[in-house]
Amino acid sequence: MESYRILYRIRIGHDYFDGKPCPALLCRLTPQGEALAHRRGLLFRQAAPGEWTLLFRQEPDTQNDVLTLDLSLADPKFTLYTAWDGFQPPAAYSLELPMAEETVEAATAIRPTGKKRAIGSGFCILSLRLTPEMVEAADSGQPMQTVLHFNVAAAQWEYLFIPNGEDSVQPSPLQLEDASGKVQFTAFKECEAYGRKAWVTRSKSRIPMRPAYPCKLRLTVQNGGRQKRVLLSQVAPPEPRRYLDAQRGILRQVCYY
Repeated sequence: MESYRILYRIRIGHDYFDGKPCPALLCRLTPQGEALAHRRGLLFRQAAPGEWTLLFRQEPDTQNDVLTLDLSLADPKFTLYTAWDGFQPPAAYSLELPMAEETVEAATAIRPTGKKRAIGSGFCILSLRLTPEMVEAADSGQPMQTVLHFNVAAAQWEYLFIPNGEDSVQPSPLQLEDASGKVQFTAFKECEAYGRKAWVTRSKSRIPMRPAYPCKLRLTVQNGGRQKRVLLSQVAPPEPRRYLDAQRGILRQVCYY
């Protein structure tokens, strides 16, 4: 292994993970790619979550060699937290590498092929042309790389609070508060949800999705004067796809108090 050098890197960046490695995608050689790698003595290895390296010890045929790679989804929730209009996981996509820029917006650069996706394959075929410039960069100790960057989807949070008993507080004194001050909510409105009387509020802005949120939410009611009574000390952030009847662009959470 000491004789092998890095020829090229592929990295995945996703804002959902806030600078941490992205484990949502997998990359591997296609059968055609494996055959070419075997002929040229190339090795393709995963170096870390969301990062892969192509290693070589002899110069490839830079006039003809195109290594094909298969990009697939490792996280079924990928489509929920990724801003990619029109993306269809069952469809076939392609991307030709290397590109002029090191970091590319994946949702723009990756294009549908219009062809039927092969059984057992990922959603995107990466065609990596092995160029003289690639070999020169590797020989200089600064191998070329491509970073596929994905933007995170954002959604408005909607909360439905349903009283457990017959008596319910009036909507005006109800407040959904964030102790961190990061999320603000609209005034409560009375509504009917799931056959019950409820109070609804929404975040005033769209919130980028994250695996975890720094906000600390609680439901309070004005109890006369400046005093507040805490009805729910911990209100969880909404989860994608939990309530399928919510409007597009809305993440819903239902709470009982």
